[in-house]
Amino acid sequence: MVWNDVIDHGSATPHPDQAARGGRLDARANLLIAEYHAIRAVVAQKSSASHALVGAYLTVVAVLLGFVVANRADPRLLVTVPILAASSGITILRRRRDREAANRYILDVLRPIAVECSGDERILTWEDFYARHRDERSLRYEFGLQLVFPLSAAAALIATLPLLDSVGDWLAWLAGLLFLGALLYTYVEQNRTHLARAAGAAGTSCRLIVARLRGR
Repeated sequence: MVWNDVIDHGSATPHPDQAARGGRLDARANLLIAEYHAIRAVVAQKSSASHALVGAYLTVVAVLLGFVVANRADPRLLVTVPILAASSGITILRRRRDREAANRYILDVLRPIAVECSGDERILTWEDFYARHRDERSLRYEFGLQLVFPLSAAAALIATLPLLDSVGDWLAWLAGLLFLGALLYTYVEQNRTHLARAAGAAGTSCRLIVARLRGR
């Protein structure tokens, strides 16, 4: 739908007041289109950057593991994984929050203006439509993808714990533990709804299993 088609420009020989109003509507529509495209461009850029960051993180971790396993490098190199995981994971979570804020801005601010200009309630409904029709598989994929960072960081800390033999090693390990704690805090804060839903589903499943076992 083209904005010029949905804006009421009046009759062929409009009254001066109507012409002025039509000009204001045209200006508002043009500004609205420009702002919408700018926001969507930012959302697309943040999404692409997040995917690139995930790939870069996995590549770096694979290289570190290759040095440790194949080249017999010092396994304590893995203590850097929690720092990388926290930096990458928190950045990605922040970008996701920015994308969600942009989508809310489109729905709550831009859409009412678009409806006023066009008189059509079907304008700018993609964000709401996608949120309502996104299936559970996409939620599980996003949820699982974010788990890569805390799980890999925790595995690296566990693997290096028996190898610590100096004050410097312990300080580096504790620094990694602090970074992991910061990542977990951010992760839980931004995924509270999904975690509560997963915990509720797990509790229901456990109760069903216990009830079946008691019924035997």
